[in-house]
Amino acid sequence: MNIIEWFGSNLKVKRWLFFILAGVIMLSWGFSKLLQNDSVDVGYVIKYGALTVFGVALIVWAYIMSQKALIQTIAEATVKTNKNINIKKLVYDKKALDKGIKIVVVGGGSGLAPVLKGLKAYSENITAIVNTAMGGSVDDALTNELGILPPNDVRQSIIALSSSEEKMQNLMKYRFKVGKLKGQNFANILLAAMNDICDNNFAKAIQDTSEVLSVTGKVLPVTLERVKIGAVLKDGTRVIGDDNITDKVIERKSGIEKIYMQPAVIEPCPGVIKSIKEADLIVIGPGSLYTGILPDLLLKEVSDNIRGSKALKIFVSNIMTEPGQTDGYKVSDLVNSIHEHVGKGIIDIVLASDSVIMPEYVRRYNEEGQEILEIDKSEIKDTGVKLCIDDFVYTDEQGFIRHDPKKLSAAIMTLAYNNMDMKHSKEAYEAHKIKAKLEKNKKKKKSILFQDTKIISSSKIKKESSSKDK
Repeated sequence: MNIIEWFGSNLKVKRWLFFILAGVIMLSWGFSKLLQNDSVDVGYVIKYGALTVFGVALIVWAYIMSQKALIQTIAEATVKTNKNINIKKLVYDKKALDKGIKIVVVGGGSGLAPVLKGLKAYSENITAIVNTAMGGSVDDALTNELGILPPNDVRQSIIALSSSEEKMQNLMKYRFKVGKLKGQNFANILLAAMNDICDNNFAKAIQDTSEVLSVTGKVLPVTLERVKIGAVLKDGTRVIGDDNITDKVIERKSGIEKIYMQPAVIEPCPGVIKSIKEADLIVIGPGSLYTGILPDLLLKEVSDNIRGSKALKIFVSNIMTEPGQTDGYKVSDLVNSIHEHVGKGIIDIVLASDSVIMPEYVRRYNEEGQEILEIDKSEIKDTGVKLCIDDFVYTDEQGFIRHDPKKLSAAIMTLAYNNMDMKHSKEAYEAHKIKAKLEKNKKKKKSILFQDTKIISSSKIKKESSSKDK
């Protein structure tokens, strides 16, 4: 880190350095005048003596305040990292994250977690907008009793944005083993307690819980109303409750025609629309299309503001089809379904993975009725959105096929970087930070962007962008 980066930090140190300099000037001037005075002039001595004392006081005060700003930064980082800190690197990194672009991630379910895990390395200005629809399960009865909305997606988002994911996951998923609380989930009880403290303001309860647990970014339920998801199957059957939809689809062997929300008119949670309007980047998915992603977008005010946003809007495709929801689907079917429910303009780019997966792992999913989602390029072109293909899938120790948080976030941020206006000073500054982070976590395989009928590499996009700037 050089001296320019230090002075460009967002630690509010520059003002105190200015006051210290002013104090030194006052002290030097006043003291020199006193030394030059040969006559005994009481007024003269008082005047320049006071100037000298004031200069000393200003230096001491400014020095204390500058140290306070630095110590506050170190203390915040110590809580999050709990390890020895390189102070100079800390100052630089804090500035980069505090100035990070504003990212909104929309969705629900476990698919949201890898996106949040990866993106928190690029910015602290992350807002996760999660689904809190009632599913009609036993857990709903519990949350009704506790006076909170279903916390599953909230819990997973908090875990993903935590600096210590493993410990946070163990805590938030813990179920008591003895006593009257046997079988109860700790996260539910924590959120219920915080909700009571916050006078039944569930959004504030989530925010305060996140602050207590030192979570990066913020988590917002898409609405504070108690809503349910309804579905109309292709055979005309109507189903209420997301827990029932999948079962009914499998039972009747009939796909989903459309979904809807009860009630039909729903008010977004305070802060949701503001976050969307201020966003520089909006990421939708991955997750269950009909019970995780679309319920958020079906709030008209949410979808209208996403459509009207100037932010880059990226839809992350699932890896596999989901039994009872997307059987036989291709990537274009996911996009078309979103368009059919909330209209076009919600997605600029669909991001899909072409990772090579070992056949034995795929067969395990095939046995459960799941297939790899086919990336049908020509059909995606017909939807009017661009297609970016990258490698961001891995297989974990249990053989589950997952999105790799680091690779996925790198693919997302590369697209964000390529979309930035280098002529705009603020965007150029943010682009520089993103580029530095991307280079640090450079992927082995470069992404390919399909736009119209041309295949354009990400490196070519960057060259074209730089040539335009010139």
